Amino acid sequence: MPSPKNDPTYVKNKEQYFMQIAKTVSLASTHPTQGGCIVVRNKDIIGSGRSLYTDSKVSIDCIGYAVAASAKGGISIAGCTVYTTRYPLPNNVFQLHLMGVAQIYFSEHEWEPIYKEDYRKAARLARELNMPVIPVHDHEETTFTNKHDKDFNQESTVEKNPFATDQYDPTDATDTKYDNSTSF
Repeated sequence: MPSPKNDPTYVKNKEQYFMQIAKTVSLASTHPTQGGCIVVRNKDIIGSGRSLYTDSKVSIDCIGYAVAASAKGGISIAGCTVYTTRYPLPNNVFQLHLMGVAQIYFSEHEWEPIYKEDYRKAARLARELNMPVIPVHDHEETTFTNKHDKDFNQESTVEKNPFATDQYDPTDATDTKYDNSTSF
């Protein structure tokens, strides 16, 4: 199929395309739970990173690596999209928000139990900051959609999707526990 008129750089399914590139980057990861990340602006990859585990037992996150690689080249990532094979951690969400990243796509896969609470915190922070964090599925999955069966068990969603609302989320975005934290 040829590209649409006036757009020779057209990518049919760009989320799948860029996620596959992030998965390829993750192949060079030295961390036990491999991770890869790319930063994209207007279909151009401006940074990439992989999860590392150093000899001194220090873990380097793939998102932080990609952001640092972009910054090293003097490239602003404001308005960019991040594609990562790992779920973002709270510090990643906040860092990307401050740097002006438009949205985060992550590869949907089985959760690492050790990070489950961190993922929930990241989900709450992303909702608080209005940062879109969007799953990319390798196959047709209904867990993250509104097309559920009648027998759908709500509790199973909490385990599979930390980005679902929970008891810590405010019912109104303007109503927060620390609304007036600067006045004494």
